[in-house]
Amino acid sequence: MNQPSPNFCKGIGCRAAIAGLLLAMFLAAVKPVVAAHRGQEEVSRDFQKTVTLGAGQSVRIEHKFGEVRVHGESGRDVKVAATIRVQAGSHDEAQSFADKIQIDVQQTGEGVRIKTTYPNEFGREGGWFHFGKNTSYSVNYDIAMPSDAPLNVRNNFGNTEASGIHGASDIDNGHGSISMRDVGAARVNNSFGNIELTGAGGNVSVTDTNGSVQVYDVKGALEVRNRFGSITTKNIQGAATLNGGNGAVTLSDSASGNITTSFGSVDARNVKGDLTVHDNNGNVEITTIGGAAEITNTFGSVTFSDVHGQVVCTNSNGRVKGSALTGASVTIHDSFGNIEVDNISGMLDAETSNGRINVRDARGAVTLRTSFGAIDAVNIPKGIRVTNANGAITLADIGGDAYTKTSFGSVLIERVNGNLTVENNNGSVTARNVKGDASVRTSFSGVTLEGIGGKISVDNQNGGIAVTAGRPASGCRDILLKTSFSSIRVQVPQGLGYNLTAHTSFGRISSELQVTSTGSISGDTLNGTIGSGGCLLQLNNSNGSIEITKGS
Repeated sequence: MNQPSPNFCKGIGCRAAIAGLLLAMFLAAVKPVVAAHRGQEEVSRDFQKTVTLGAGQSVRIEHKFGEVRVHGESGRDVKVAATIRVQAGSHDEAQSFADKIQIDVQQTGEGVRIKTTYPNEFGREGGWFHFGKNTSYSVNYDIAMPSDAPLNVRNNFGNTEASGIHGASDIDNGHGSISMRDVGAARVNNSFGNIELTGAGGNVSVTDTNGSVQVYDVKGALEVRNRFGSITTKNIQGAATLNGGNGAVTLSDSASGNITTSFGSVDARNVKGDLTVHDNNGNVEITTIGGAAEITNTFGSVTFSDVHGQVVCTNSNGRVKGSALTGASVTIHDSFGNIEVDNISGMLDAETSNGRINVRDARGAVTLRTSFGAIDAVNIPKGIRVTNANGAITLADIGGDAYTKTSFGSVLIERVNGNLTVENNNGSVTARNVKGDASVRTSFSGVTLEGIGGKISVDNQNGGIAVTAGRPASGCRDILLKTSFSSIRVQVPQGLGYNLTAHTSFGRISSELQVTSTGSISGDTLNGTIGSGGCLLQLNNSNGSIEITKGS
């Protein structure tokens, strides 16, 4: 064969080109021989050898360019069967190359070692290829060994399979897939290939790059590290720790879970204990978690349901949705995303910015905060505290006290069983059927209160006030109303007594109820008593009218 000149190629670019050529030759070497170029000759030969493995000893396999299949059997024999295939330009050349491939089976104090040795390259020992003759070759193993013995495999440019090996397995592979079934404890490492493991009797550790990982039915704990590939796991009786990147992660049926990934989605379900998820740039969905759930994500949505422990969720630039949460508390912090939760047994603390908040059926105390988004909450038996900026607030069926604060947004509240406090700027306020006291402050918008059973206090500017006081179970309640540049209209139940103080400017005062006046009477001031007097009815306005009407 013609040898290349020592100076035929220099420089980084040339070395990179040679590296690319060698990689292409590597890949070609493990292709089935039936794919050879037209006119090539193929030869093959078989190798068989049986040795006995001592108690406590292991099997070690060192190989490249071909498949390794290992399966466990009863007895103490290690049965090695191999098929050597070579293709070359001529039969003699292929036969010569095949004869030089050596399979070394050695018995040592540690066990049995099986090693493949290929012919030299350019006349030097340890080389891999016969350069320039389109020679391709492979060695495929089928090895039976005692099922209770440990197994150690090092393979490259070929697939590795192991089944029925109940001793500890240590598999290191590259540029090929790994398939394992019915094994014991296992450590598995692969690159540029997929990993599939089904049925492990002990703890399992899996590391992969540039390939998918699938692990099912592990009786111990599971640890998976993967890059540039998906992770799928199911039925893990111990704790599952999954670290991924640039691929989806799926965890189903495990004792507990700890998931970290980026640029990929997370789907976790049926976890008996606690679950922790850290993701970036991917959607997160979890359901049926027996313990607590801690979720951190960015640039993706988060959905969780049927969580029985405490929930802590931190997200940004994505929606958060939760339901059927029976733990003691739920805490959500989000930004640039909406929050939607329902059917919550414990306390809820939810905060976002530039997003909406929707809450339904939260049976613990509720605290909600947002900006540049609306807040909507319904059926909150133990009361609610809402803070907003530049967004509307809508509440209904509040079992305890309700506090709301916003600006540049309307407030609509219906059916509050406790006291109501509203602080607003540049937004309207409407409240109906409040059993307790109602305190409202706003500006540049109207206030409408109907069916208020307790004390009423409204401080408004440049907005009208319309109030209908409810009839308390006994006695009366104070009513204090103040505004400017608009009207005040108040309806009070008949038969109740009030001490009236009404004053306005550039407006008119009128009353459907009889007022017993005291002091001087003028068009813009009215002081006196309604009925027998008692509670305060203070109405202050400027540049607007005041009207007192009869209620039922």
